[in-house]
Amino acid sequence: MKRKIALLLTFLCLFAVLMPACQSAVQNSSTVTDQEKVTAEQMEEKFGVPVVRVVTDLPNYDAGWKDGQLSDTLSRLPGYNKEFMLLVETLPREGEERSIDITRIKTEMMAGKGPDLFLCGQDTYGICGALYGTSGYTDPFFTFPERAMENRLFLPLDEYIEKAEYMEWDKFLPVIMEAGRNKEGQQIIPISYTFSALYADREKYGLEDFDRSMTLSEMKQSENPALRYASYNSAPFMVGRITKPGEDKPMFTEEELLGYIRDYSMRVPGDLRDYQDLEEEKVYNGAIMRVFLPEPGLISPISDKFVLGKGSPAYRIIPAKNARGGVTAVINEFAAVNRNARYPDLAFKIIDYLMSTKVQQDSSFYHSRVLLGMPVHMDLGSEEYPLRDKNWYMSAGNFEEFCAARAEITEAKFIGPADKALWDIEIFDQKGLEKSVHEQYTLIEMLLAES
Repeated sequence: MKRKIALLLTFLCLFAVLMPACQSAVQNSSTVTDQEKVTAEQMEEKFGVPVVRVVTDLPNYDAGWKDGQLSDTLSRLPGYNKEFMLLVETLPREGEERSIDITRIKTEMMAGKGPDLFLCGQDTYGICGALYGTSGYTDPFFTFPERAMENRLFLPLDEYIEKAEYMEWDKFLPVIMEAGRNKEGQQIIPISYTFSALYADREKYGLEDFDRSMTLSEMKQSENPALRYASYNSAPFMVGRITKPGEDKPMFTEEELLGYIRDYSMRVPGDLRDYQDLEEEKVYNGAIMRVFLPEPGLISPISDKFVLGKGSPAYRIIPAKNARGGVTAVINEFAAVNRNARYPDLAFKIIDYLMSTKVQQDSSFYHSRVLLGMPVHMDLGSEEYPLRDKNWYMSAGNFEEFCAARAEITEAKFIGPADKALWDIEIFDQKGLEKSVHEQYTLIEMLLAES
């Protein structure tokens, strides 16, 4: 497919994936498998050191992972495999085995036991990667992480954070980290985030004087086709947060949801046809939808060829605004400590080290698995803080533009089954749109009530 346009709808997210490994000082990595189920207590009896039990739920991205990357990264953490070890249990992607494991672990937690540490990929549906061919599977282990905080499943970490040895908490994007906090304090540590944005060569598309205070309605009515296109958005980002923190009902009515979709989620601005650069067209119910996906189209430290990397044009980055006028980010991965953890100090020590600037910047643990994005550390991706063994960074102008776009984020959320219900609305079926919205809105209400 030829892609000549400089416009790009893409997602900004860091994929900080955490794959299990458990390795003693004298033996090879030992990971929990279907054939071999060992307990932390059995390992402690054998090796004579504390064993931290870790559960990872990253089913959307486990194909092709290499064992040992977590161990390789932690090998530089003082005490690892000498004073303590890990027992890592990876939940299956889908099916009966996954359901059995989830039920078993949650039953343990209800009994006051369970793992020490959770490393979770929240978008198990592939919503944030849908445009790039990734596919989803099932509900995440924590379908509503904020509700899990309210239900006191996670350990408050403020005292640990104050004494952290490795992470630079004040360098993490505040609006993202705030999503893992409630009245008891910080309980969830977000690892990566996504927000939808439109990229445009600022000179080519007449965006040198773009006003970031423009509303959705103003962009929709603009004479600039790029701004008109930027006013269209996909449901998970367009709606924004579904509930207010701590509440269990939608922030919007069914009628408002229908209006949002009709106004901003159809992606068919037919007057873009005069743009000669836009080569691919798709037809939905007779309306032209232009596809803006120039190669390669991802912000990633994998290669200098990628958008915003060295040598890229000077871009204008326009975040996709939600229907309330703000910008919504999605948290894709996070870490949390079980309130019943046997070794909470060691569990946090692992989080602390994995969130250090150096590990985020150039460890194989992070960057051999990056799919889309940027880390929560606000300096990373600049020339001063390059990523992936110093091979990738933005130009000064593009990094400044990225920071300006990032500053527009007003809220962050964890994707769950209610967001999938939004994603499943048949937005291109005009005749059946009202029925689809009603069905999915009713489902959202039920899901929230049961959370």
